[in-house]
Amino acid sequence: MVQNVIFDADGVLLLSIKVGINTMLEAIKICDLNSPTYNEVLQVWGGNLESELLPLLASRYNWPAGSVQKVVNLFLALSESTVYPQQPKLLKTLEYLSRRYNLGIASNRDAHSLDWRLRQHGIKKSLFKHIQTSDDGINKPDPRVFDKFWNGHVGFNPRQTLYVGDSIKHDLVVARMHNPPLAFIAITSGLHSTGEFVRAGVKVTHIFKSVIELPDMMHTF
Repeated sequence: MVQNVIFDADGVLLLSIKVGINTMLEAIKICDLNSPTYNEVLQVWGGNLESELLPLLASRYNWPAGSVQKVVNLFLALSESTVYPQQPKLLKTLEYLSRRYNLGIASNRDAHSLDWRLRQHGIKKSLFKHIQTSDDGINKPDPRVFDKFWNGHVGFNPRQTLYVGDSIKHDLVVARMHNPPLAFIAITSGLHSTGEFVRAGVKVTHIFKSVIELPDMMHTF
């Protein structure tokens, strides 16, 4: 019986991927660096900004030394002023789920950027029993990102937990690598389509367009 639900952030709770990539491309342009296309950034989106995504782009496009930090700083500055549309149905869904299940977030973002991004979307941190970020130096798809959910004051049971994500590379893989494997729900509002998840081995019954569809289906898991 499911008692806990852990969400990825971007593409699942935070519908900000398109805005985020365009902001990243703007920062790269302002820094006068060789720039990837939108689709090229999309292919690597989801990893930690400073340790994965930007170093990969820097290597691929031959950026000068120090460019990664310049892009990071400018991207964060531009993102601070970004206005995101509110999602009242999502907020009501999270309120509903929080009264019936223990909720958590496992994100590859650092705590500061995740905190202000949640605020920009109007999502209350108090709804979540634990929020795991990259500040511990561990990123998905390393299954150790879930350790604090099972240990200490949080006390989730992995066998009673659903993990909800939008990335095959970071979310589906980490759910499968975990021991025991975590039950996985795919959300198609982020990086991948239904067909891509099906080809990766996810059952159609475990694929949803949005988190707001979850309450009607929780009894089936």
